This record gives sequence, structure tokens and C-alpha cells, in this order.
Amino acid sequence: MSFTDHTKENPGVKPLSIGILMMIYTGIVFFSTMPVYWMMLIFSFGLLILLKRKKAISLFLFYIALFGLILLISGQPAISGWIGSIYTMGLIILKLFPLWILAAILSGFRTSTIIYSLRRLHLPYSLCIGVAVFFRFIPEYRAYLSEIKEGLKVRNMGLHLLRPIHSVEIYLVPLIYKAFETGELLSCALITKGIEYDCKKTSYEDLSFGWMDYGIIFVGFVFLGITIWQKV
Repeated sequence: MSFTDHTKENPGVKPLSIGILMMIYTGIVFFSTMPVYWMMLIFSFGLLILLKRKKAISLFLFYIALFGLILLISGQPAISGWIGSIYTMGLIILKLFPLWILAAILSGFRTSTIIYSLRRLHLPYSLCIGVAVFFRFIPEYRAYLSEIKEGLKVRNMGLHLLRPIHSVEIYLVPLIYKAFETGELLSCALITKGIEYDCKKTSYEDLSFGWMDYGIIFVGFVFLGITIWQKV
């Protein structure tokens, strides 16, 4: 497995501006009214369409399917048991969907770019590495989940609503094994690249903010201001 990111770098937008927007969204997503929520969702989808069009289509279809499922369940006279659990989880996913979209955008940046952007905030280096690795391996583990699904099909296994623990186990066990393997490979890669070497580190990429970055942050603060104004 290679640790070189092959995703196309997002043109005109820096990871730090997306990260600031994520922090703003995190602070207001559970307190915002529905109009602000829809504005955050539409703006996030707009950024995703601009930067990663193919990913935007798949996420949009997933959102529509989940939204339809929630509407279908909410029309039931009584919601309880495992249906109620699915309904609650679906509502949480829908509420946090603007954050998932921004996370999908961040996963398109190279690991080194994210690390250097976080270092500009003078954050602890261990935190910078942890955050960068997390977003780097979101698409990696999504692809691995697809491989697990294909392997289960070959073995005539799959998810069963009546056997929730078994359904979780058949996915969780391979993921745990993958996590151990990833940890070993990461350790080797970090040592090889001299991450632990104590010196001033620079970047060959120009990560200074442009007009798009300032515009993204401005829109985020507009959403924050509207939410505060509505709650006061």
C-alpha cells in the first residue's frame, strides 16, 4: 500500500479554510434553525460540486435515500425498538451531513498539505499528524469496506436485521485487523520520512489564502452570526 495521495489537489481552496469552516459548523450545527441548516447544506454541496463533482453525486444520492427513509419511518404510527434506533441514527447523520461533506473535501488533500496547514496554527505536531492521517484514510477505509462487502457476497454472508451483533462482527473484525496493519505501515512511513526529526519544517506548496478561502470563511461566520442572532 502506498502512502502517496493520488487524489487531485483541490484547486483554489486551501485545507485550512475548509477546516475553519468545519469548526464553525461544529459549533452551530446542533443549535441552528432549519433555514440555517439548509443554507449550510447547500453551501457545502456547492463546494463539493466545485471541487469533487463525482463525489458530490454519490453523496447527494445517499442524502436523498436517507432523507426518504426518515420520512417513511416518521409516517409510522409508532416508532420503537430497532426501527426507533435506525430512525434516531438517521436523524443524527442528516443533522451532521454538512460536516460529512466538508470531511469528503478534506480527504482530497495530500497528507503533507494538511499537516503543514495545521502547523501554521502552531498546534501540537502529534495532533497535526493525527488529524491529517484521519482524513487521509477516510477514502482508504471506504474502499476497504467495499472489499469486505464483496468478500461477504462470495461467502453468501451479509447484513441481517434480525442478527445485528453478527452483522456488526463480520465487518468489525476485518476492520480491526486492517487498523493494526495500517498502524504498522504508518509507523514505518513516518520514520522513513523523518517526521520525528526535530527541526524546522517547510512546505514547497504555497498555502497562503486566496479570495476563495476568505470567501468560505466569511460565509461560515455569516452562518454563525445568524445562529447567534436567532438565539439571542
